Amino acid sequence: MKVSCIIPVYNEAERVGAVLDAVVGHPLVDDIVVIEGGSTDGSLEVLRARQGFRLIALGKRNGKTHDFMVGLGECKNDLILALDSDLVGLTPSAITALIEPVTSGKADISMSLRKNSLLIFKLLGIDFVTGERVFSKRLIKDPNSLATLPGFGLESYMNQLIIEQSLRVKIVRWPTVISPRKSVKFGWWKGVKGDFSMVMQILSMLKISGVVSQLFKLRALRVK
Repeated sequence: MKVSCIIPVYNEAERVGAVLDAVVGHPLVDDIVVIEGGSTDGSLEVLRARQGFRLIALGKRNGKTHDFMVGLGECKNDLILALDSDLVGLTPSAITALIEPVTSGKADISMSLRKNSLLIFKLLGIDFVTGERVFSKRLIKDPNSLATLPGFGLESYMNQLIIEQSLRVKIVRWPTVISPRKSVKFGWWKGVKGDFSMVMQILSMLKISGVVSQLFKLRALRVK
């Protein structure tokens, strides 16, 4: 059973190459769709210099959720591997560990728990906003529904679908993989503003009570 991979890219020229090194040529992944969303840091040039994937250059900033929706429409396989483009320390074995619980039938969806996930997520054993997941296209029955979501609303929306469908969730610990904080990537002030914007977009969908509810309902769906 082969997997399609979606990688949305925006201003990740320094890191996206290492992500591609880990996934291009992976024996379980035969379809990689990279969506470049109007970067200003040379990401598009980095991507054009590489091979092994399909590149869709959108030319303007629409947000991660929109870019993911575009990629989902291009994937040829039923199983989808979602990867963020800023990961540091990603390896083929980490990708295999994320894919195998779903291809083996032990779980319906898998989610990563990275080395630098927030402490509360580590203590609870689940990072409900992780961007690294493996799932079936059937999870999102109407991909166009993503068009109405805020730029960082994708994961929260998927979580709600997982809960509604009572899907089995496998949490895969990635002890060597990190997703750099926005303050590291963009500087302290821009990082703070970026994190604040992301949190506010999530809260606009869920409210604080919804965040807590999602976290514990997803935790209850975990499988060993």
